[in-house]
Amino acid sequence: MGNRQTHDRDTLPFSQEILSILLTDRTTGKNILWATDDYAPIDAKSQIYISQITGLNSNRIKPRVQKQKEEQQSRTRNKAEVFTPSWICNAQNNLIDEAWFGKKNVFNTSEDFENKKWTSTKETIDFSTDIQSGKTWQDYVKLTRMEISCGEAPYLVSRYDTVTGKHIKLMDRIGLLDRKMRVIGENSKNEAEFFLWSKIAFQNCYGFELQGDNLLLARANLLLSFNEYTKHFLKRNPTEKEQREIAEIISWNLWQMDGLSFNTPFSAAENGGQLSLFEEFNQNECFPCKIMDWKENKIILFKSLLKKGGL
Repeated sequence: MGNRQTHDRDTLPFSQEILSILLTDRTTGKNILWATDDYAPIDAKSQIYISQITGLNSNRIKPRVQKQKEEQQSRTRNKAEVFTPSWICNAQNNLIDEAWFGKKNVFNTSEDFENKKWTSTKETIDFSTDIQSGKTWQDYVKLTRMEISCGEAPYLVSRYDTVTGKHIKLMDRIGLLDRKMRVIGENSKNEAEFFLWSKIAFQNCYGFELQGDNLLLARANLLLSFNEYTKHFLKRNPTEKEQREIAEIISWNLWQMDGLSFNTPFSAAENGGQLSLFEEFNQNECFPCKIMDWKENKIILFKSLLKKGGL
């Protein structure tokens, strides 16, 4: 892993159209909310607008590692915000793959816990030993994964270590989506197949987060990862249309939610939520979070999964 700090001055290097998609809340049809008091005088209940995070305000939203220590500590204290270093994310993601492949060290070897490092597998990921069990690389890409309270989504994509800020080289990345993209790049026969399976990979990676700045960074990290894998494997930058299609998927699959109520932030409780005389009704409407079931191609309520046992 390199030592270069990962972030350029502009952490959201997208067109206004792409940014608009990344800011969309699919449940309410509006923009995601700030859902934090850290940007006063901006109200936590207000939407995030493009003008607030571009131009002279382009540095307003920063990754956790770039925030002042006092602000980091405040968010840990008040929001229980604690980010996981990449070497721990990797060790846990390796356990998931070990269960699926039936063997260890498929994507990397992470035995150097003392130095918090791992050694990536240099050879193409081998699926030939799984033929008897009927498992293919396409089956791996279609596995559904979700990161709860995802922050900047380090379990899904690992462009940088969220604790140290160190950049991670593309083929050393350890996220659940990173692994899918590597497999796609190693097995796709042409650009059309690469893009088709990239969309399927993104459709099968989910995550939710309460605070709007974290959610926007998580969405941006997923889209930037797609851009980087496209450039690496196809030797070109993705088109605006390709970015737009992936951004649409991301805006559905990474959503803003209060993990206790399964509603959008500041929604009233569904049963027995009582309004104060001084509160506006529209600020207390209940919005159960909606997500997309891509296999069925239909919108569903996230809370409905609790009864069905998952996607």
